[in-house]
Amino acid sequence: MNLQQLYYFRKLAEVQHYTEAAKALYITQPSLSDSIASLESELSVALFQKKGRGIELTKYGQEFYQYVNQALGVLEHGIAIMKEKSDSVTGTIDVGCIPTLLGDFLPDALDLYHEKHPQVNFNIFQDKSIPVAEGISAGDYDIGFCSMVENKEDLVFVPITYQELIVIVRNDHPLARYDSMELTALRDYTLSTYRDTIPIGKTIRKILKDKGLEAAYSYDDEISIAGRINRSSKAAIVADTPFLKQFDNLKKIHLTDVPLGTRMLYMVYSKKNFITAAVEAFANFMVANCLNLPPESPADTVAET
Repeated sequence: MNLQQLYYFRKLAEVQHYTEAAKALYITQPSLSDSIASLESELSVALFQKKGRGIELTKYGQEFYQYVNQALGVLEHGIAIMKEKSDSVTGTIDVGCIPTLLGDFLPDALDLYHEKHPQVNFNIFQDKSIPVAEGISAGDYDIGFCSMVENKEDLVFVPITYQELIVIVRNDHPLARYDSMELTALRDYTLSTYRDTIPIGKTIRKILKDKGLEAAYSYDDEISIAGRINRSSKAAIVADTPFLKQFDNLKKIHLTDVPLGTRMLYMVYSKKNFITAAVEAFANFMVANCLNLPPESPADTVAET
């Protein structure tokens, strides 16, 4: 038994078709068949069985695959660690990310990272926080950037940046003369915000409930909210994200009684899934170089309540 056989076995187990696996391994089908037959002979068990036009793992093959996958993963991790120590990290990292971090934060971080590790490639997948977290848990993404998602005990959430919660109104709205205010100053105004079925909407609903305020929880993102406010006399509570830059008829108002870190965003990875050295190196780099945590306190001119 040798490493080559184990790599061949792993690829065939994943593809479950001799011809396709041979193509992926850049070898002939007879060579692959001989290698697997030799491995089965040495182990004295059948690893594969026919299924239609393809094959599938036997119960012994399924068990052996777990050991092989783990062993090769550890080996590849060690190789990548050595490359990192020689400043030659390589590989591809699949990143799940919420849209509001794709306009500035993540691109800036990736540019900074590529200056040190130009051979690492990134596949970026855009989605909302809950699907991003689910994708990381399922192993679809190596690492993610999203808000806190409840009931995900297998995930680790590392605070990485924040988005201030603010009030937006049209420039001709009565509140537009203020730069800052307390939430209670909004008591007599019609408010809109995110749906309360998504993390940020749940957060805002709790804040408003504690202040005795009501709102319409109707929207999924800042574009939808700002687009509506841009054409109405209402006010809205939103996260201050790059999406608001396209609306030049809106006034942003700070909330002095809402901590800047209320809307925290996190770098997320799974405790149960194998993490490559490339992913580990990237995560360590983000913590060391790209943290953008809120300062102690907000400020400015306050509207009377």
